[in-house]
Amino acid sequence: MSPEYNKSLRRVTKPQLEALGYEFDGKSRFTKIGSKGNAYVIEYQLGTRSMQGQFTVNLISGERLERLAMISPTLMSKLVDKIFGGFDPWWKGIFLPKDYWWEISPFQKEMDSIIQKTVTDLKTYGISWFDDKA
Repeated sequence: MSPEYNKSLRRVTKPQLEALGYEFDGKSRFTKIGSKGNAYVIEYQLGTRSMQGQFTVNLISGERLERLAMISPTLMSKLVDKIFGGFDPWWKGIFLPKDYWWEISPFQKEMDSIIQKTVTDLKTYGISWFDDKA
């Protein structure tokens, strides 16, 4: 792990998620126990092999795991959802958001900015995904 990535998790992510009731394990996971005793986990996952030097963010609730970037709506996915609503044709997935791997930067200021983007997305989409599972 790069020192810049580690510092960003501690300086940027940790205080903001702790303010929302999540506990940091000191490595890569933030966990919150919901009102019904359910654990909600936000995991920053480092890439391996061809994804080395990148990371993604996983949301884990019970046995369900979802990647943060896959729940943030795109303009096209919003349009397709509005047109088809509850109808779920096999090809609808073509228009849904895709998994995303953020680059790990060797520059602290840039790494802080990248991590802040993930925290903003967590606050906008990720926390509500957990709320839907409650």
